[in-house]
Amino acid sequence: MPLSPEPDSPMRCPRCQTALDFAGTKKFHEGTRIGFLGELAELFQNREHFDVYVCGRCGRVELFVDGIGEEFRPH
Repeated sequence: MPLSPEPDSPMRCPRCQTALDFAGTKKFHEGTRIGFLGELAELFQNREHFDVYVCGRCGRVELFVDGIGEEFRPH
């Protein structure tokens, strides 16, 4: 049986069971930026977008791939 989304239930920290706060969607990329050529080379780097959730009690951070399973995560 597939899981049904529960948008009203907060996501919980696996460490301390406190509700996680949505901190936004962040871009991460692989590689380094070096001078002008670094800007050009960055166009060809692998980039990922992650939804970031933070526990305000213990500081744990949970990352989720942006665009996958969003119906299970409240924003």
